[in-house]
This record gives sequence, C-alpha cells and structure tokens, in this order.
Amino acid sequence: MNPNDEFERIAMVHLTAVYRAAIALCGNPDLAEDLVQNTMLKAYERFGSFTQGTHCKAWLLCILRNTWIDHLRKRNNKPTVQSLEEDMVAQSKTEKTTWTDANDLLENFTDEQVIKALQRLPEDQRLTLYLVDVEQLSQDEIATITEVAVGTVKSRASRARSALKQSLQSHTRELHLGGES
Repeated sequence: MNPNDEFERIAMVHLTAVYRAAIALCGNPDLAEDLVQNTMLKAYERFGSFTQGTHCKAWLLCILRNTWIDHLRKRNNKPTVQSLEEDMVAQSKTEKTTWTDANDLLENFTDEQVIKALQRLPEDQRLTLYLVDVEQLSQDEIATITEVAVGTVKSRASRARSALKQSLQSHTRELHLGGES
C-alpha cells in the first residue's frame, strides 16, 4: 500500500482528537490549528518510524506535546501557571457551598465558565485531565505521552479535578445557588 494511503488510514482518523488536545493545551483555536498542522507534518515525515499495530493516537499526542513545548521555547516564554493551591486555601477558610440539585446547578454553567475554569489550571494538569476524561486514554498511555510516572498522572488528574470543582463552586456562590453548610 502507498505510504500516503497508510498515513491517511492510520493517522488522519485521529485529526479531531489531536485538535481537541491542542485546544486543551493552548486554549486558542488559531494557535491550535497551527500546532495540529505542525504535528501532522512531523508525524507524516516520521511515519516510517511509527510501529504498525501500536496506539497511533498516543503517538500523535506525544508529537503534539513536543511540538507545543518547542513552540513555548521559541517564544522564550514560560506558560502562565496560576497557583490554585493558594486560592483553594483562602476559599476553604470561607463558607462551604453544598449543591442541593445537581441538574439545576449544571444548567447554570455555560461552556465559557467551564472553559475559563479549565484555562486556570496549570498546563500539565489541564492536559492530563483532558487525556484522562475526554480522550479516555489509560494512565500508562498518558504517562508515556507526558513523560512522567503513572503516579504523577494520577496525582495531576486528582489535583485538576479538585481545582476545577473548587473553581466552579466559587461560581455557584456568585450565583447564590448553593446552600450553606
């Protein structure tokens, strides 16, 4: 079979997943498109090194991650990491919000509010949460993609979920949706 046809059949089917991961990384649709284009070009150029029968999506996401790191290095600028731990400690000293009706609560969140909460997560937590909950990759696959230990994947996912929950709880307080505990 023609190498172009092989690449099309094996790799290009994951284009949407790569784009969603790029959005999760950078939060900017235009930059995400550039990252995906560079990722797929690199993947095409290196397709001869891809081992047939292995997880192509994980291979592509690893290339995407490295492309993103290269982009950040070229900008000579580190990604903005907002410390949510400090915010969480400060908020834990205030009153706790309890949710009485989960469906009512979810209806009051817009995509924009959830996206903003996700964007406030540190990049490593945001990517890990995306790979776990959206792409539903195994912890071993995520560890390979992000080049960390499986325990770190578990920890990042847990911290990301906790920070996301805390951020969205803050919004419920603003909307006066939660009860007092």
